[in-house]
Amino acid sequence: MARIFCVLLLSWLVAADQEDTDGGKCERIKLSQCQDMRYNWTAMPNLMGHRDQKEAEEAMALFTGILSSECSVHARFLLCSAFAPLCSEDVSGSISACRSVCEKVVEDCKEQIKTLPATIVLDCSAFPLRPDRRLCMRPPNASELEQEPPPPPRWPFHEHEVREHGCPPAHTRAPTGECWPACGQHAQYTEIDKRTAEISMSTLAWLSLLSTAFALLTFCAEPSRFRYPERPVVWMAACHAIVALAHVARSWLGAKLVSCSGSTLAVDGLASPTCVAFFSLTYYFTLAADAWFANACVAWYLTAASEWSTEALERAAAYLHAVAWGWAGAWTAAALALRRVTADELTGTCGISDAAAAALIGVPRGALLVTSVALAVGACPGIMRVRRALDSRGAKRVGRLAIRAAAGGLFYLLLAGFATGVKVIESRNREIQSKLALFAALEADNIEETAGSTGISVCLWLSCGIAAGAWAWSKKSAVVWKKALCPPRKAPCCSPPLLRTHHPYYKRPLHVSRV
Repeated sequence: MARIFCVLLLSWLVAADQEDTDGGKCERIKLSQCQDMRYNWTAMPNLMGHRDQKEAEEAMALFTGILSSECSVHARFLLCSAFAPLCSEDVSGSISACRSVCEKVVEDCKEQIKTLPATIVLDCSAFPLRPDRRLCMRPPNASELEQEPPPPPRWPFHEHEVREHGCPPAHTRAPTGECWPACGQHAQYTEIDKRTAEISMSTLAWLSLLSTAFALLTFCAEPSRFRYPERPVVWMAACHAIVALAHVARSWLGAKLVSCSGSTLAVDGLASPTCVAFFSLTYYFTLAADAWFANACVAWYLTAASEWSTEALERAAAYLHAVAWGWAGAWTAAALALRRVTADELTGTCGISDAAAAALIGVPRGALLVTSVALAVGACPGIMRVRRALDSRGAKRVGRLAIRAAAGGLFYLLLAGFATGVKVIESRNREIQSKLALFAALEADNIEETAGSTGISVCLWLSCGIAAGAWAWSKKSAVVWKKALCPPRKAPCCSPPLLRTHHPYYKRPLHVSRV
């Protein structure tokens, strides 16, 4: 144990030393010339290669003549960003001024730079270039610097009609006074992007609806086949069928009716009744489906590990229903009460906002999926014990059932876990870009490229419905449907039943009278 502790401690020290060597940690600015900047944290080494702030302070003293001459209003901002670059926990690495700021200072202070020692060279190529989409800073009064290259046109509309409201193109003024994306226009996505997302979602929604409908109809045709511990799969399929129906209905109604509130996108989803209805259905039944997946793992665990019978599980079914529906209802009510519902421009749907994705999607779905994995792993020894206690025929049957349950459960678990992770990561990335925009002197170049949803998480959630109905894809289901669609032939109706010789109640008389 002591050796393991020493190895871990040595690894941590090496990693900490490597972290300090590679990028350093954020520390408060101590340079006297940079005390009243718009940011207070920096990291060493800086752009000039200084290892600490004391060394940077001594080197910056050589530029006192440039600062005192006031040859450029951006001189102090440039030097401070070079000797004490901005450091933020949300961004890896330090952030310096843009190259255009350096070029402007060199142009304004040509005479003062000539008085510097020959060993000091102000190389502007070391600063990031904004057209290359690299993260950098510009001073607040940088209007005379080069402008950002205009983005490619995304929608053939009259810009002056929108600009009259004081908002960017494809945006309009909301009732709250903020600039929101205009409904029916392409603020962040092109028409091709939206069309691709629409086709993908509609296709997966129909496949999910067909898969779950097949499972539900198979259950109706032979209910005795889906008894506990397999009964939760039926409720999973029912939940995903409702989610698929909601997306199919959205494709029929159109994106505007669901995701728009008047002339703007429903950024505040509670302002649109259809947005609230769509969110409530999809969010509630998605969480309920995950809860029933966890209930399926509970049923298998009780059957394998605790040797519960089917009748005992049926008596406890009321508790499983209360947990599944209550869990989903509590989280849905919390999301609506906190007003964390917003519309998505790309998919034309309504869901959890980025700020609450980790709390309202990652926590409830992650807790259910982790619990399911733990129960499934705990049920494995019980299944092996049951197989050893049975004969060869019974062990083979239990083995096939266990493999089928493990394959279906693993398929659903991977899709649900991947969908949850993608949604949380997308939302986290957009939140980081939003925080960077709060810096008065910082402009995040790639905020527009990462804004908005990619639609992958929605497609993955719809794929979970296909996996939920896959339990009914078997030879037994084919036999059930064959009996339902192709019933056995009836006896010929040419003679009454009582006169047929094969009837059990018909007996040939021993003597027939001739009279």
